[in-house]
Amino acid sequence: MDKDGIRVGIHNFFVGLALVPIVICKFIIVWLSVNSTVSKANKVFSEKLLRMGLPEETTETLAKEYASIKDYIFEGFLKRKDKIQSSNAGKTSSSRKVLIKILPGGQVFLRIKNGDTKDVKSAMLLDATKTIILLVGVARALKRDVYWVAVCFASYILYSLFFGLASELVAKHQDSSNGLLGSIINTIGEALSDTKVITIVSLALSSHAILAAPFVPLYHIIPGLDFVEHYISGFGIGLFATKTYRTFISYVSYNKALTILGSAELSHQISLFEMSAELPFVCYSSIFVGLVWEGLEEIVEKFTPRVINIFFWNGVADILMNLLGALTAYTLVRRSLIIKKQKNRSKSNEKNEKVGLLAVKRTSDRILTHMKDVIDGVYSESSDKDISKTVGTYQLKPAERM
Repeated sequence: MDKDGIRVGIHNFFVGLALVPIVICKFIIVWLSVNSTVSKANKVFSEKLLRMGLPEETTETLAKEYASIKDYIFEGFLKRKDKIQSSNAGKTSSSRKVLIKILPGGQVFLRIKNGDTKDVKSAMLLDATKTIILLVGVARALKRDVYWVAVCFASYILYSLFFGLASELVAKHQDSSNGLLGSIINTIGEALSDTKVITIVSLALSSHAILAAPFVPLYHIIPGLDFVEHYISGFGIGLFATKTYRTFISYVSYNKALTILGSAELSHQISLFEMSAELPFVCYSSIFVGLVWEGLEEIVEKFTPRVINIFFWNGVADILMNLLGALTAYTLVRRSLIIKKQKNRSKSNEKNEKVGLLAVKRTSDRILTHMKDVIDGVYSESSDKDISKTVGTYQLKPAERM
């Protein structure tokens, strides 16, 4: 990369660093406001239908259809239509399947049983990690180390639920959820179904239980052990954040709205921002998870002398190691050493183009305002009385013909 490319890359990184929290916060604020408007309108609409003497089941069906208009508006503005689901998640969810996934060796057993040997090596590593956590817990139980037995047990349960129950719940609701919720569910489903990514993430999540427990109470005496664990954990966080970001952007993009609104120049700026925002998003994810973890350590420290944590120095160092691990994962992904390179992700002539901070900010505001105005127009905010009359009359016509 030439000097100009490096300067542009640095510029775009800091622009993304500034814009990512702004864009996310503004979206959340607008979406909370939209949900409040829809909930109020839907409540008035349901009450109106009940007062008109319609059966409760009919009222419930019509109310769901009315509320789902918001999802259609969201998908019309932001959801990409050319996205092809590449998830290899399980077919039909069942309690037996979930139970098998929780047990040691369950992932491998299900793959062999279903004839899915494509990712069996990764599944073996998943189950091996889970088994090691269990064996470490048993070893600590023989030493009557109640504290670390509890840690290993909790790690095993959380690990099993995350890679067993969560994937099944996602698979069950992938085809039935629309709008923003549907996009999030599909994103999580695709991320959880990438066995290579999840295998590495699982090793990172379980590193504290696997590495720390055998050395207790020497855990805080062995130089650098804590840093190694946080680096590994950060690697897992960075990898999962990168996979999640890329998947979500492939489902939802402001580019769709700009195409509808007919703004090619702003659409180009948003494309540049989406590419530049990936690394800042990974950094924020790593720091956020690190802060949550350090906060939990502070809480646990109050209840047991086993955890010794000086938040300012130890916590800052741990968060920096998390960040370093996340950056390592991101670098490997960028070089396509873990996640396969996505086609047409970027054009060579875009590498030396700067992201306009004000342009992206104004564009985001414009899209959110436009989408909110459309939704507010459907779920009129003038008054509850006007909403019930307008929507009730409109929605009752097809019901009366039944």
